[in-house]
Amino acid sequence: MIHIRSDYAGGNIKVVSLDEIVRLEQDIRDSSYWWFYWNFCIRCEEEREIVFEFMNGEVIGPWGPAYSLDGMNWTWLGEQSLINSKSFVYRFVSEHPEVYFAFSLPYQLLHLERFYDKFKDYSIVRRDTLCLSEQKREVPLLRIGNADAPQHMFFSSRHHACESTVNYVLEGLLELFIEEHSVSGFLDQFCIHFVPFVDIDGVENGNQGKGRAPHDHNRDYIDQPIYAATPAIMRYVSALQPEVGIDFHCPHKWGERNDHVFFVKTGTEADRRIERLGQLLHDLTQGLDSNREIPYDPSYDIEMGDDWNQLSPTCSSFMIQENVPMAVSMEIPYFGLVYMQYTADSLRRLGRRLAQALKIYMRES
Repeated sequence: MIHIRSDYAGGNIKVVSLDEIVRLEQDIRDSSYWWFYWNFCIRCEEEREIVFEFMNGEVIGPWGPAYSLDGMNWTWLGEQSLINSKSFVYRFVSEHPEVYFAFSLPYQLLHLERFYDKFKDYSIVRRDTLCLSEQKREVPLLRIGNADAPQHMFFSSRHHACESTVNYVLEGLLELFIEEHSVSGFLDQFCIHFVPFVDIDGVENGNQGKGRAPHDHNRDYIDQPIYAATPAIMRYVSALQPEVGIDFHCPHKWGERNDHVFFVKTGTEADRRIERLGQLLHDLTQGLDSNREIPYDPSYDIEMGDDWNQLSPTCSSFMIQENVPMAVSMEIPYFGLVYMQYTADSLRRLGRRLAQALKIYMRES
C-alpha cells in the first residue's frame, strides 16, 4: 500500500493513477501556462521498486529528482534513477518508508528560519517584516550590517515561487559578509537589505508562481499593483536608494543558456556596471575545481531585446527607473552543467564568490 501527499510547505502534485506504475502530474494551479514545478511525499511500507511517470511534459532533470528523507535536507537521487525526462525509479527499504521527491532543490520558510537561527544573535543581523501577504503571512526582510551606513544593497528573490536554488546562493552570500565583518568592517559602511520570499504565499503553498493570472509578482511593478509585496518593495527601494539592486531568479528548466549562471542585461548605463561585476565574478570562479565550484561565464548573459528579455514592468526595471546605479536580474539554474550537479553547498559557495565580487565592486565604486 502506498500513500502520496503534498499537504506540507511547498507540496505540489496531482496523482493520476496508482497502478503498477505511479502516474503523476505537476499541479499548474493558477498559472496561465504550462510550467514544471512539483514536490511530493510518498509512504510505502513494502520493500519494493516503484516507477514514477509524469504525464504532463518533461519535468525530471538530468540527476533524477531531488530527494529527501526529512523534507529539509535535499540531495539528488542520481542519474541511475532516471529512466527518461518523464520517469524515474526508486526502491523503498523498510528503514525509510517515507521519502520526499521534488523537481529541484526546495527552499522553504523553514530553511530560512534555520539559517537565521545561526546568526540571530549577531548585532549586525536584524529581521523585520516587509508587509503582510494576501494570506496574512509575514513577508520576511533581513538587514545585514549598519542600518545607518552611507551605502546600501538590496536583494530580492522568489518573485516566482518555484525558483528555489537562488536562496542557497543568497545564504552563502550573506554568510560570507557576516563571517568576515569582524575582520573587514565592510558592513560598517554598507548595509544589505534582503527580501527572500516576495511571493511567500506561493512559496509555502507550493505554487508554480511563474505566469500567474492575471500576472505574476515580477510583472506587478505597475501604477496599481495587485499584490501586497510589490508596492512595499517599491516604497522601500525608493526610500533606500541603494547602490546595488539584484533580483534573483531561476531561468527555464534546462538547456543552453538555462544551464549557466547569467545576468539579464538592461540596455541602459547599468550594463557597464553589470559587466564589471560579472568580470569580477568570472575571475573568482575560474580555475577552481569544476566538480565542486559553479562557474560564471559572461558569454551567457542575455542582452536586452534578445529572446525573452524585453521591456516589461519587473523589479529590476523598477530599480532602474529609481536610478539605482546597478540594477539587474541574476539567473541561477535549477540543475547546472553536465559535468557538475548543483548542490546546496555548491550553490552556497557560488554565493560566497558573488559576495567577494560585490565587496571589490563596492570598494571600487
